[in-house]
Amino acid sequence: MEGQCHFLEGNTNAVKRIKKVKGMLSLVGIDPGRLEFFHLSAAQGPRWAEICTEFTEKISALGPSPIWFALQKKLEAEEKNRQAA
Repeated sequence: MEGQCHFLEGNTNAVKRIKKVKGMLSLVGIDPGRLEFFHLSAAQGPRWAEICTEFTEKISALGPSPIWFALQKKLEAEEKNRQAA
């Protein structure tokens, strides 16, 4: 259903953006597999549910996001600075 977007070129533009963002994620050390795009119609509810389940399993297998770890480290450092002050 690529190119059959209600908004004319919306999904083809989204595919380009997803590709660009995946490249950026890779550059900063985040697995680009954490971002996906699927072409579905509104009539494909059951398929949408399958995709959500599959993607959730994939993300769970990848483990916590490196961003989460970086934020935790930053919060811990800020807390230590507050306690030292």
